[in-house]
Amino acid sequence: MPTFFKSAVTFLTLFISTTLYAETQYPLTIEDGMGNTLTFDEAPELISSKTLFTDEILLSILSADRLSSLTNIASDANFSNIADQLPEGVPLLSLNVEAVLGNMPDLVFAANWSDAGIVEQLKQTGIQVYLVNTPFTFEGIEAEILKLGRIVNASDNAQELVDQMKSELLALSEKRAAIAAQQLVALDYNSWGSSSGVDTTWQAVMNAAGLINGAQPFEQGGFGQVVMSKELIVEINPDILFLPGWIYGESDAADNFYEQVINDPALADVKAVQSGRVYRIPEHLRGTYSQYIVDTVEYVIDQVSQDL
Repeated sequence: MPTFFKSAVTFLTLFISTTLYAETQYPLTIEDGMGNTLTFDEAPELISSKTLFTDEILLSILSADRLSSLTNIASDANFSNIADQLPEGVPLLSLNVEAVLGNMPDLVFAANWSDAGIVEQLKQTGIQVYLVNTPFTFEGIEAEILKLGRIVNASDNAQELVDQMKSELLALSEKRAAIAAQQLVALDYNSWGSSSGVDTTWQAVMNAAGLINGAQPFEQGGFGQVVMSKELIVEINPDILFLPGWIYGESDAADNFYEQVINDPALADVKAVQSGRVYRIPEHLRGTYSQYIVDTVEYVIDQVSQDL
């Protein structure tokens, strides 16, 4: 390739990269997930995360010295996908006014379900609080990652994280196609007798894994849950059942629930039970709605693929 042409291509590549990944322009006015307007005169330097969702994202797109604290359960491997990645010196704190004020962050990330009274107290001290409205689609998750990246002036890292998600999903496409061709119906079923409906991250996982969510046609209650009686499970007759890998309480509660389901006479004729396609899914994968949801899809695909 001629030197001049190579130089032109290099310049164009750098120009495009700079355009796509330009630094955030401040002042920045933006709405949080609950419609509250926040204005940032400059990039927030010290950031406190009070949701696992933002813990997992921010740890991937920011340097540790910009994190004033993460959630108090970030170190719990039952729930957290970053328990083995936590940087030294970053405290793990609950959403507590005194604890958060102890290191005076410029910005706190909380959730739509966070204690409204504590959120208001933090705002009254002059701290910006961004409330995340839980996304339950891949598009929503990716959009929120990019939005968070823009706020904290890490758009390039946020875009790379989204691109990585897309790349990892693409790598699963062949296995997904093989599963989708089988038209398999799956249910997640928990110990309090419900399954996840269409407006949940579980629906997104089912779509990405090439499975049909057996709870999708039914009316949802709170948090997208569908009341799932044993009679309804028999009616749906799923090919696959996903059970919790962890249940609050006794250490063997999940094991006991698994044994209860596979040995329940009322469920003996369900295809999933008859074929042995009853899988336990770790809570840190089942509950995540950050970029680690791709790991959830991979786990589901791997479990199903082994029995195709």
